[in-house]
Amino acid sequence: MKRKRGSSGGASLDSLLDTMTNVVGILVILLTVTQLGVGEAVERIKEALPEITDEDMERSKKEVEDLDSLLKLEKEQLQTVKELTQQKKVVNIDEQKKLAEKLKQELEKLKEIQLNIEELKKQIAERDKKVKTIEETIVTKETELAEIKAKLAKTPDPGPTPNAKIVNLPNPRDAPKEAKPVEYVCHNGRVLRVEIPLLQALALKAIAQSRLVTAQEQAVDCDKLVKLFENKNVGNRDWRIKLKPAGGVPYLILEPREGRGDTSERLRKPSALFRQELKRINPRLFYLNFRVWSDSYDAYLVAREYADQRGVLAGWTALDSNSEFRVPLGGNLKLTCEGYVPPKTTPKPPEPDLLPPPTERKLPGNKID
Repeated sequence: MKRKRGSSGGASLDSLLDTMTNVVGILVILLTVTQLGVGEAVERIKEALPEITDEDMERSKKEVEDLDSLLKLEKEQLQTVKELTQQKKVVNIDEQKKLAEKLKQELEKLKEIQLNIEELKKQIAERDKKVKTIEETIVTKETELAEIKAKLAKTPDPGPTPNAKIVNLPNPRDAPKEAKPVEYVCHNGRVLRVEIPLLQALALKAIAQSRLVTAQEQAVDCDKLVKLFENKNVGNRDWRIKLKPAGGVPYLILEPREGRGDTSERLRKPSALFRQELKRINPRLFYLNFRVWSDSYDAYLVAREYADQRGVLAGWTALDSNSEFRVPLGGNLKLTCEGYVPPKTTPKPPEPDLLPPPTERKLPGNKID
C-alpha cells in the first residue's frame, strides 16, 4: 500500500517541533538557573563590599577637589621656579669694591691694636683682690646682722609707742550739696556742741529786755551793753554769752561753761555726749564743723576718729590759744557803738602795673577735709 504523501511529512514536523520545544525548554531552564546564580553572586558581592553612603560620596568628591587644587598649586610653583632659574642676578661691581675697601680698612685697624697681655693680667689680679675684699665685707656685715637679729629676738616687745597719734592727711573739698553743718568746739581739752542761732536768739532776747535798743539800725552805748552781759548770766547750761565791741560793732563772745563737754578720756566711753549726738546725725544731710583751739588737738582727734567710723564727713578750723569765739549778733539788728571814730588810714599811692594779672585758679573747697 502506498503511504499518503501528507501524513509522513506531518509526522516529521511534529518530531522536529517536539525537539525544538525540548531544546527551548532546556535553554529556558538553563537561563533561569544562570540568572539565579548571577543574582546570588551579586548579592554575595554586595554583602562583601562596604556600604557607600551619601556622606562617603561627598567626602570622595571633596578629596578629588583637594587633589586638583594641590596639583594646580604644584604646577604654579613649578612655573615660578622655572622663571626664577631663568633670571640672571646682576652683580653690582662698584658695591663689591666698596665693601672690599671697607674690609681692608678694618683689617688695618685691627693690626694697629696691640694688646698688652701682662698689663691685662695685672688689672685682672687687682680686680680679683677688690672682689675678695668686698666678699669679706659682705660676710662680716651678714654676721653682724645675724647677731643683731638674734638680740632683737631675745628683746621683749615694748608694745605701742606711748602718746603715738595717727593723723590723716587733709583732703580739702566742698561739702555735699544741701548738707548743713553741725558746729562743735574743741577748747580747754573738751569737745562741746554749739548751736550758734540758739545762742544769738538768747542774746537778742536779753538786749530787747534791756530796752537799750529801740530800732533795728542805730548807734548804741556799747559800754552799757557790755555791762549788761557781764552782770546778767546770758546763755544756756553749756555756754555763757558775753558782748565785746570790735571795730565799732558789738559782737557776741561765746565761752564754754566750766566742766561742760567731753574730754579725750570720756570720748572713749559709749556714754559720751558727743558719741550719743553722733548717732542721731544723718551723714547724708549733715557734716561736722570743728573749731579747734591749740590746747585741744587730742580731744579733736578722738572725736574725729569716731566721726570717721560713723561715716560722717567733717572739717575743722585751727585757732590759737588767744583767739576768742566771736560771732555776730544775728537777726536783723545792725548796731554800731556811739562815739566810735575809725582810725585814719593813709591811702597808699597806686603802684605801677608792671606785672601781668595773675592767672585765675580754682581753689579746692575748704568745708570738708
